[in-house]
Amino acid sequence: MRKKSFIAAIVVALCISLVPMFALPSRAVQAEESTNKNFMIYYRAWRDVEMKGVNTSLPDENWISMSDIPYGINIVNVFSYVPPGQEELAKPFFDKLKAEYEPELHARGVKLIRGFDYSKLLAIPYAGDFPTEQEFDSYAKALLDELMIPWGLDGLDIDMETYPTADEVKISDGVVKALSKYIGPKANNGTLFLYDTNAQNMNPFKNVSDSFDLLAYQQYGSGPSRTEMAANAYAPYLPKSQFLPGLTFPEEQDRNRWYDTRLPYEDSNIYQVAKHVRENDLAGMFLYAFDRDGKTYNEPDINSVSPSNLLWTKTAILEVNGYFVDTAKALAKHHLQRIKYSRNLTSEQVVEVESAIDKATNLYEVNVAILGANFETALNPSYDPILEQKLTSIYLTSAFSALDEANAILSKVKTSPADIEALKNTKEALENLIGGKKYSESEVNQAVEELLNSIAAVPKPVTVSYQDADGQKLTEDVQLTGKFGGSYKAPQKDIPNYTLQEVKGLERGTFTETGQSVTYIYAKPVPKPAPAVDNDQPAVEEVKAKPAPVVKNTEETSKLPQTGDKASSEWPVVVGALAILTSLVVLRRKGM
Repeated sequence: MRKKSFIAAIVVALCISLVPMFALPSRAVQAEESTNKNFMIYYRAWRDVEMKGVNTSLPDENWISMSDIPYGINIVNVFSYVPPGQEELAKPFFDKLKAEYEPELHARGVKLIRGFDYSKLLAIPYAGDFPTEQEFDSYAKALLDELMIPWGLDGLDIDMETYPTADEVKISDGVVKALSKYIGPKANNGTLFLYDTNAQNMNPFKNVSDSFDLLAYQQYGSGPSRTEMAANAYAPYLPKSQFLPGLTFPEEQDRNRWYDTRLPYEDSNIYQVAKHVRENDLAGMFLYAFDRDGKTYNEPDINSVSPSNLLWTKTAILEVNGYFVDTAKALAKHHLQRIKYSRNLTSEQVVEVESAIDKATNLYEVNVAILGANFETALNPSYDPILEQKLTSIYLTSAFSALDEANAILSKVKTSPADIEALKNTKEALENLIGGKKYSESEVNQAVEELLNSIAAVPKPVTVSYQDADGQKLTEDVQLTGKFGGSYKAPQKDIPNYTLQEVKGLERGTFTETGQSVTYIYAKPVPKPAPAVDNDQPAVEEVKAKPAPVVKNTEETSKLPQTGDKASSEWPVVVGALAILTSLVVLRRKGM
């Protein structure tokens, strides 16, 4: 009993010691498993690849599409000013917005809204001195039909940068209230209604503040002190949890100078505002002209359009959501491992990038290791940390193993038969898949299976034959199969009435991309000639076989045992008696 009690005590102690492991989730899981802050961008539609020559005097081709919008952005403001007379030039973008962009972004959970100027609220047609409720409602529906519904968008954003009169405010209040029946928090149908301003003029907002989901505050060129001041100013009408401050990148040919991305990173407005939003539980943040991410106010940037790695945007998304530097490093290394094949990175290059990741002290420096300080220096300018986090759930170990095996084979082959070409093609397909922007688990599994099939088809069998000297088959051939570079040993066979005479081919070797053969050649033994007989010699006298001698038993061995011979008759009795006694003793003890 003492022993059992001791063991039970140990088990209980171990169970108690394990309770903290299951009761407390890790800090990383608590803070980083989801991106719960709003992050909005203003997408300048006239810079989309489908827009050519709209609202610009620059000859440069546009490079960005809505498919390039980073993950972690959950609201996209389609900012689409089209000068009069350029509607046909803009049409390809709006067609693609409806056919491709909207379904793709909705599948990612992104809300698409349309921005328009405050002055449009005042353009309501009405017959009397002031619009009627019916006229307000009809105009609200007309705005939805003009700006939102045809493209399957999710809401509207009013851009307020003027100071309206009291009479104008009354009209805009009426239109906003009419719109709020169909979009925004009052409609409660999943749509969004935003108010967007760069000032603290409460008159156009205070009477209709409950109609809006968020207030986007343009504080370009300013840090967190202005964020706090504006949030406090609007607090009587809108909780801070709905306040969304925003910064900007340098627009081409713009005379303003905001410098929101000034280095070093931790001195920049983007870092400091993102940090303030996170620590003060504001709604999130937004960035204007995100396609200009990383550009400067200097030449050639200021007067040209060129691609961006979107470094600051992707970093701000991590920052505002509280990602740890170690988490960002793990994501960057995961990305490096999956792109190293398609980009033909040497082991030295991989080590160099990993070292840069390890040395990073903030999120910006981690991302620079992959994205580069600019588009031109990027290892991969499309790297997206939030998307990478989603991809980490897809198992890639088998893909890496298959690619390593394929590369090892291709480094050793000396010919290029059809199977080697197929191996190259399936290897490249898998490399491009896992080295691309995104992929699904089923796509990876299928590509790995196809590559493994190609790998298995490369090593050709070794055929072992067994023949006589005339080439006649003596027994069935044997085919040896194995992995490329694996060893084989051709088996010999014992064939009755034959002896091995010769071996053609390599009895031991390795499997290669070409078939091999080993031939064992056998021959019948040549009988020895009989000795010659000399007729002149006398015949050898035949030796008669003598009968085997009869061995006669002695008297002692042949004598039968007599009655009363104790040596032979009493021994079994004694043994049996002892066995019975022993059994009785054992049975008695058990009964006790």
